[in-house]
Amino acid sequence: MRQTPLAIDLKAFAQDIDALRSDLKQDTGAKDLAHFKKIEMLVWLFALLGLATAWLGPNPISIICLAAASFARWTIVTHHISHRGYEKIPGAPKRYNSKTYARGWRRIVDWLDWVDPAAWHHEHDVLHHYNLGEKGDPDVPQNNANWMRNSKLPKPFKYLIILFISMVWKPLYYAPNTLNSLLNKEEKTDFAYASLDLWSPLRKRFWQVMWRCWLPYTTFRFGVLPALFLFISPEAWAYALINILIAEIVINIWSYIVIVPNHAGDDIYVFDQHPSDRANFYLNQIVGSVDYNCGGNLRDGLQGWLNYQVEHHVFPDLTVRQYQRAHERMREICDKHKVPLVSESIFKRVGKLTQIMTGAATQPIWPGILDTSLENEVEKKVANA
Repeated sequence: MRQTPLAIDLKAFAQDIDALRSDLKQDTGAKDLAHFKKIEMLVWLFALLGLATAWLGPNPISIICLAAASFARWTIVTHHISHRGYEKIPGAPKRYNSKTYARGWRRIVDWLDWVDPAAWHHEHDVLHHYNLGEKGDPDVPQNNANWMRNSKLPKPFKYLIILFISMVWKPLYYAPNTLNSLLNKEEKTDFAYASLDLWSPLRKRFWQVMWRCWLPYTTFRFGVLPALFLFISPEAWAYALINILIAEIVINIWSYIVIVPNHAGDDIYVFDQHPSDRANFYLNQIVGSVDYNCGGNLRDGLQGWLNYQVEHHVFPDLTVRQYQRAHERMREICDKHKVPLVSESIFKRVGKLTQIMTGAATQPIWPGILDTSLENEVEKKVANA
């Protein structure tokens, strides 16, 4: 049994978490399906409205609608189907099955994005979720930004680099590295995440990224979609392409702001040991994740339902409606057992992430040194959570 900074009754803590999961699962059913289908319909409506207005000249309606549709299709629809949140509900459509969704030809209609669906499942659903904040987690910003943290670049220049990263992070970082993770597994190799093999045309991995990530998306998004407007006029094609390209930048920035800060900050822990039991697994997910402000379908939708990151990491296979129900109960359990849980504005969390990436702050290792100062520090986090 791992030591913890506070006198936590891990057995009672795990029992309360298990009881919450049981209650949520018992309530999962037709209401969850109806709620999710409404979200899916809105995603399609945003996409259609964005395309319908794309030929009218560069305009914010088209850009925002196209960006919202792509953002929500990934973070809400694809994310929760991939985690099997809906496939066991009686009456769920076949497309909600994680082994069917976006696989094979269905990638075109379900989720044609920069990221290869099978690669994302392995990198996110497996490596990230079950190695959170550990050496085997490919999504630790502190580790991935080591080169910047250790550099002597002026801080304003680091900020500019981070701004650029936020605009291109999905095609240039996330898509190649998710595929790299899957290929490492399939080929039983261990390339570094910043491997030059991903960027050299002389290497096999470059062409694998090209064929499975970059080419399918760029061909459809920037080729086929705007080409449809040639039936109207060359000007309509040019306007549509401009709106789609600007929307792509918005998608990247939006998803960066929401996704990347979820496990970063000097008040969020990383781990040098893998959890030995269920209780410690729950503990790691809570102290290694951060919630944003929650409540209401509009606010939750704008944050891709990733504002419930603590609840999601403890219960990866819930529906989006059940995360809303779990939110207050999770806080009550953590307060009861004196487990530190961080919940804060998304914009404050972006600031915390930026401190980590520039090297101005460092994430602590759980459980750290067991002394009085650490106990006081954790007690403050519990009080402020």
